[in-house]
Amino acid sequence: MPNEALGLIEVKGFLGAVVAADTCLKAANVELIQCEVIKGGLTTVELTGDVGAVNAAIEAGKAATESLGCLVSSHVIARMSEETKSLFVPTEQEKDEVIQEIREVATITDSTEQKLREMKVIDLRKLAYTLDNVPIPKSKIKYANKEKLVHALKDIYGRSEN
Repeated sequence: MPNEALGLIEVKGFLGAVVAADTCLKAANVELIQCEVIKGGLTTVELTGDVGAVNAAIEAGKAATESLGCLVSSHVIARMSEETKSLFVPTEQEKDEVIQEIREVATITDSTEQKLREMKVIDLRKLAYTLDNVPIPKSKIKYANKEKLVHALKDIYGRSEN
């Protein structure tokens, strides 16, 4: 996307992060990259999408978190450079490599679970969309948290072994 933007909202506490992410995702057509936990109870909610959508989402997230008193700061980077993008958004090749690596694993081992847990939620969701027999309905995958996605993907690989 040529007009891809990066939106960041930094909040205090888990509640603020949940409210910020939920509000932003409901306000505009944006994609949640991750919620990065920083020391001292700070969390940064990272979003990407079209410049206008990210601006709208960040404004909505700011309003919601200000009313809770947990907003620390926010920022939108419009048309981010490729170098900046690489810090936050994995390339399609990186995503494909991770997905291929996981698909090649024949059995559920601790290392496989560890690899799944190291993946970003967005990559786990994309993997879940590509697989058949995911125990999460396709319409619910985009709302699934990391724990639920890891558990579902472990179930799939466990069944393929039997």
